[in-house]
Amino acid sequence: MQNLLDFRVYKSFLLLICLIYILAGCFEIVMVNQPASATVGEEITITVDAKVTGKEGSTLIFGFCAPRAWKARENTRVSFVSSIGNGTMSLIEPTEVDADNKLPWAEQITDRVGFGGNYGEMEWIVFKADMDLIPPDGTDEDNPVAGTITVKTKVGPSNMITQLGYFLGEALWGYFDDGSNSTYFFEQTCLEVSGAAGQAQDLCGPAPRRLVGLETYTFNDLITITFDAMEDNTSLIGANSVFLCSTAIQDAGGIEICEQTSRTEMKRIGPDLWQLTMWPPSFYNIDDGNSINELLINFRDASGQVVVKNVSGNDFQVLPKCF
Repeated sequence: MQNLLDFRVYKSFLLLICLIYILAGCFEIVMVNQPASATVGEEITITVDAKVTGKEGSTLIFGFCAPRAWKARENTRVSFVSSIGNGTMSLIEPTEVDADNKLPWAEQITDRVGFGGNYGEMEWIVFKADMDLIPPDGTDEDNPVAGTITVKTKVGPSNMITQLGYFLGEALWGYFDDGSNSTYFFEQTCLEVSGAAGQAQDLCGPAPRRLVGLETYTFNDLITITFDAMEDNTSLIGANSVFLCSTAIQDAGGIEICEQTSRTEMKRIGPDLWQLTMWPPSFYNIDDGNSINELLINFRDASGQVVVKNVSGNDFQVLPKCF
């Protein structure tokens, strides 16, 4: 009897190993076609050519990594065509879990795949096919199921440089810990969105210096700008006074305040550490009904000749954080 039980356990183990082998590498992203640039507010079309080389599974999962500022959940549609059928895809609720780990799909993809070359400010949104399509017997590397996923998404309202990402998996078995039944891809070339006033937020570049400590804020809030002259070993280390030089960017243009007066003088709060608190509408004399899209900032000494910008030589960029 014990030998029979041992044999059944061994047989089950072999079946599991065989199943994992069949599923391994069952998805492949062959090519992504996405535009190199877009205009703010434009709807762009992206196609993802893929193939399925395993016959297990039936319900396609597709993930799209985009800037949070694009509000992609509200502004993205996904469909597909394939050699075994065509269909549409619907958003998975953020709380919907996969069959294997019982964890939310978007959360798992974020933790295990990340955001590619973006420093942050991104999100994964996940879609599931509205109909099941079962790969036929004989589906393998030599006889794959070929298909194309089409993504239509509206880019955000501000200038931005970002790397987009794509994920493929299947709902029947879930998201295996070893990733053997899924794949992902980040387009190497970053997409640039332009057409708005102001400087582009470069998510593909190094993480920017954090000048505002609040986790969320708008430019209608009281905000405190903090400058640490010792960070990046700036030329304002040891300065007796530091002044804020800034431009408030609106749709119609910019309002610059760059003067060495009590209005722009920062308060020393520690060794080479400076702060200035403002309510932006008042500081920049913004009329009611008008709004600020971003602030461009640099820091200067009392003479105005010693100027500190970011490591790339551009003004520091401060954007609202509403998410």
